[in-house]
Amino acid sequence: MLSALSHQNMEENLARYICSILQDNQQNSEVLVQDVKIVKCTVNDIPVDISFNQTAGLSALCFLEKVDQLIGKDHLFKRSIILIKAWCYYESRILGAHHGLISTYALETMILYIINVFHSSLFCSICILLDFWCSMISAVFCLAGCIYIIDYSSSQY
Repeated sequence: MLSALSHQNMEENLARYICSILQDNQQNSEVLVQDVKIVKCTVNDIPVDISFNQTAGLSALCFLEKVDQLIGKDHLFKRSIILIKAWCYYESRILGAHHGLISTYALETMILYIINVFHSSLFCSICILLDFWCSMISAVFCLAGCIYIIDYSSSQY
């Protein structure tokens, strides 16, 4: 996600201008005219969203950067985010808020929780991935058990 800043009420014009530049360079792009102006495009098979005058994403980025500096350990937080995002996207297929799955920010919050709880025993990204995976498995079994109990109690014999 990229953010572009412009004068107030100029977001749509800037979005259309950026989209025309991308189309001139034969990039598949479109402007979504909503409350938040977004240009969606694909660059080298990587989907890119450009939003306009949205500072919440920049604030989240600054927060996560400060957290990474506080944790230290050779950027353990950032390396864990990259590893777990890749695992969630390519292996477990649970990442992608636009498809009703986990958002990137929710995933980063879960990783931060794991580091906060287990900080003394964590020394590499693989350890955090394993803790994350165990948490996901236990949550799935807990949810499946609740669904089974609800389904069992609603059935009539």
